[in-house]
Amino acid sequence: MVVASAMVAFQAATTLPGGVWQDDYKVDANGNPVKEPHMVGTSIMAHIQRMAYGQFMIFNPLAFLSSLSIILLLLSELSIKRGRWMWTQMVLMWLAITGQAITYFGALRNISPADMRGVLKDVTDVSVVCWLCLMGVVLMGNVVRLWHVQYGKICDSDERVDDGF
Repeated sequence: MVVASAMVAFQAATTLPGGVWQDDYKVDANGNPVKEPHMVGTSIMAHIQRMAYGQFMIFNPLAFLSSLSIILLLLSELSIKRGRWMWTQMVLMWLAITGQAITYFGALRNISPADMRGVLKDVTDVSVVCWLCLMGVVLMGNVVRLWHVQYGKICDSDERVDDGF
């Protein structure tokens, strides 16, 4: 699952929404410099929708690097019986999934026709708010669980439970 997450983020970065310019455009037909030049292989989205491209370039690497970090932690075997490492992996996975969700919606907005962008914006805004609310509920549930494990449970020998924290 984590490897698939990393691959999705990698694929999104190498196949940008909107594609890349297929030609150089530095001068017009008369040889005059153009106002907004572009070069072959550069992102069309970066030229046309700078804000959306900036958001894409924040959240996609976040998803990719979070996924790679989880893979590294799993391979290092430090996290097998340590609560902190498991907590770290869980937070990194949340970042990876959230980064991918935001990147996905940004890509959808970019490739949609102009007359559909208003409806799509409303749908993606509601979806992102619902996602963030779900993340908040999961976070609170984990904080309560952590508090309960650390301070609420008493072993048979009247010692606190050591979950690695």
